[in-house]
Order: sequence, then structure tokens, then C-alpha cells
Amino acid sequence: MILTRSDITMLEKKGYSDFYVRKGGFYRLLNINGKCVFLNLDNQCVIYENRPLGCRVYPLIYDEERGVVLDSECPLADSVGCEDLVKGVELIKLVLRELELTYNYAVNWSLVDKSIALLVSGCFS
Repeated sequence: MILTRSDITMLEKKGYSDFYVRKGGFYRLLNINGKCVFLNLDNQCVIYENRPLGCRVYPLIYDEERGVVLDSECPLADSVGCEDLVKGVELIKLVLRELELTYNYAVNWSLVDKSIALLVSGCFS
């Protein structure tokens, strides 16, 4: 999971350290044995109330070729309701703006807008 500058700052202020790595030009949550460092033995997030923005919007993800989509690898992707979808797309826009600022990342906003319109089209019919 890619972290924004505000994610890192917030978690450090909460007293956490050694929870991220630099990989592929981004700071990412550290994984140990394929699992997020913040998952306990019961696979529950120990920082749920303070989880990073990317975790808050999941299973919404930004795909550079398809735009904003539901992650097909998430077993709960099909159960996301319209209310959560609408909230999620607003948050993912915030995530993308932060990625632009934190990493000088070029977001294809035209693709974002088109993909979001398609994603939420069933919510307003």
C-alpha cells in the first residue's frame, strides 16, 4: 500500500516507527511474510481508526490504464454499496492529489473522472 506524506506523519505522531519501506519510487507499508505490518495474529488491523488513506478507500484502487476501479482480487469488492462507493471515490481523489504532491506523480485526471462516472453510474439510475 502506497503511503502519502500525511499518512507517514500521522502514524509517526501516534508513536509508530519502522512501518514503511521505499520501493518503486514510493513509500509503502511494510509487509512481513506477505502481510501488512499492522495486522495482528487474527488478521485484524491494529491501527484501523488511524489507517492510511489507501487502506480507507480499499477496495477502490487507481490503475494507470483503467482509472479508479474496484480491486478484482478483493473478495468483498462485489459487496461495496453505493454509499461506500461515493464516499470512497471522494477519498481516492484526495489520495491521488496527495500522491501528486508527495511524489510529483502525474495522475491522468481525465481517466479518473471517466472511470469514476462509470463506477458510480448504477448508483444514480
